Amino acid sequence: MFKEIKLKSFTNEKGSLLPVEFKDIIPFEVKRTYFCYNNSPIRGSHCHLKEEEVFVLLHGKAKVRLHDGKTETIIELTPFENGVYVANMIWHEIIDMSEDSILLAFSSTNYNPNREDYIEDFQIFLDKVKS
Repeated sequence: MFKEIKLKSFTNEKGSLLPVEFKDIIPFEVKRTYFCYNNSPIRGSHCHLKEEEVFVLLHGKAKVRLHDGKTETIIELTPFENGVYVANMIWHEIIDMSEDSILLAFSSTNYNPNREDYIEDFQIFLDKVKS
């Protein structure tokens, strides 16, 4: 499962504020947050066995390509306007990233550099979701 998340900013004479109410937009306990920057045009290209994530673009341009094993969907991210929730076992790629883009991610797991939670081969992903 994945879904686009609409974000609501508040603006007055002092500037703008974008509150992120975890309980309202993030359907899991946040254990980690990270930033992606100095990007190549594509990041990700994997799915997670257990991890869930929410992506929010802070600056620049980017899209998220999602695949559930049957259907591909592309969601264009707009800074401070939307984000995307990505459940486990959803193939995801951050595509068309501008060099100046800054992506904020919220994760349901702590960082594991061994990548034990990842499937990084699309065909293996397809085989696994079909079984």
